[in-house]
Amino acid sequence: MEHRPQRPEREDRASARSDSAGRPYRSPRSREATTAALLARVKVTELNVLELDDAAQSLRERVEFLHLHVGEPWPDWSKATLMATLQEWLGPYLPGARGRADLEQLDLNTVLRSQLPWPQGADLEELAPRSLELPTGRTAHIDYSGEQPTTSARVQDLFGTTVHPTAGGRPIRFQLLSPADRPIQVTADLPGFWAGSWNEVRKEMAGRYPKHQWPDDPAKAVPKRMKDR
Repeated sequence: MEHRPQRPEREDRASARSDSAGRPYRSPRSREATTAALLARVKVTELNVLELDDAAQSLRERVEFLHLHVGEPWPDWSKATLMATLQEWLGPYLPGARGRADLEQLDLNTVLRSQLPWPQGADLEELAPRSLELPTGRTAHIDYSGEQPTTSARVQDLFGTTVHPTAGGRPIRFQLLSPADRPIQVTADLPGFWAGSWNEVRKEMAGRYPKHQWPDDPAKAVPKRMKDR
C-alpha cells in the first residue's frame, strides 16, 4: 500500500499574521484588554509611569496656570482631572501598545498638545511663554507651578526695563541675582523697585562687585553686566 505524506495541519491564520513591526497579530478584543490594563496602570501610579519630560511638564503647568487664572477655553489639567479622563486624552494613543515600554516611548508633549483648544491653543506661547527674553538677549525659564509665574535673572540683565513683564496675565515674580548668582531682591514691580529700594541695593552691591554696572537710574541704563574698560 502506498503511503502518501500527511498534509501539515492548517495553521491558524490569525496567529500567523503579524503587524508592521513583525509582532504577532492580536485580536481587537486582546488590544482593548491591553489598552484597558495600561490605562489602569497609569491611573494607579497617579500618572508617574508616564514620566513627563521637561517639555511636557512645562506644557502641562502652563496650561493649568491659564485654566486657573484665565479660565475658558483652557482645559483643566490638574492631576485629578487628567486621571479621571485618561480614556479621552491618552486612550487614542494606545491601541498598538503592549506594555510599559510603549508608555515610556510616548511623546507626551505631542499627546497633550493635541488636546489644546483650537484656535486658542496657538496663542499659548504668547500668553504663557516657556521662557522670557531679557534685555541683554539672554533667556530666563519661567516657572508656572505656583500662584504666580516666577523666574530669576541677574539684575544687570534687566536694566532698561520700564514696563514690568507679564505671563499668563499676571506680573512675573523676579528673583534678582547678584553677579555671584545670589538673591538680592524679589519683586513683581521692576519700575517700582528701580524708583524705590534700588538705591540702597546699588550702594551695597557696588562695594562688593566694583567691576559690574550699578547705575543710578537702571530704567534708563544700557542692559549689560560689566563696566566699560
